[in-house]
Amino acid sequence: MPDQKTLYMLIGPKGVGKTHIGMLVNRHTDIAFLRVEPVWLGLQPGEDGWKKVEAAIDTMFQTYSKVMVESLGVGEGFRGLYAALAEKYLIKMIRVYADLDTCLDRVKNRSKTDHIAVSDDKVIEYNKVAAAVTYDWDLEINNNRPAPDADILIAIQSIGAVRHDQ
Repeated sequence: MPDQKTLYMLIGPKGVGKTHIGMLVNRHTDIAFLRVEPVWLGLQPGEDGWKKVEAAIDTMFQTYSKVMVESLGVGEGFRGLYAALAEKYLIKMIRVYADLDTCLDRVKNRSKTDHIAVSDDKVIEYNKVAAAVTYDWDLEINNNRPAPDADILIAIQSIGAVRHDQ
C-alpha cells in the first residue's frame, strides 16, 4: 500500500555503531532517525519506558513515512514494543554486528552525555545477549571496521526505496 509507514529497527550490541548509522541515514535519506536513549534518559518516576518509546515513534510517524530507531532488541519489553509497532507499521529489521571487544572499547571511549551509563561488566553482559538475538533480518551490517558510510547507505537503500540527497 502506497501510504505504508516503514519502521527500520537497528538491532545490535551497545557500541556497535547503531547511533552513527541512524544519524548517517537521517542526514542522507528520507528516513528520520529517532534516538531512543534520550527517551529513556528523560523518563520520570513511574513512567513506562517502552510506552514512551512507542509514543515517540508514533509522533515521528505524524511527520515522516519512514522512521529508524535503535535497540539491543532483547527482553520482554522489546518484544511487547515490537508486537505493538508491527500492528501499525511495516518493520524492517537490521542487524548491526561487530566483535564484542570492539563494541566495549567504543562504549568506553564515547561521550557519556547522551548515553545511558552502564558499567563495563553490564555492557559485556548485555552485549552477549544482544549479539545472540535472531530475527528474520532484512539486512545485516558488519560494522567491525567500521563499515564505510557509502556502503551503509547503499545497503539501507537495498531494503526499501529511499531518496538520497547526493
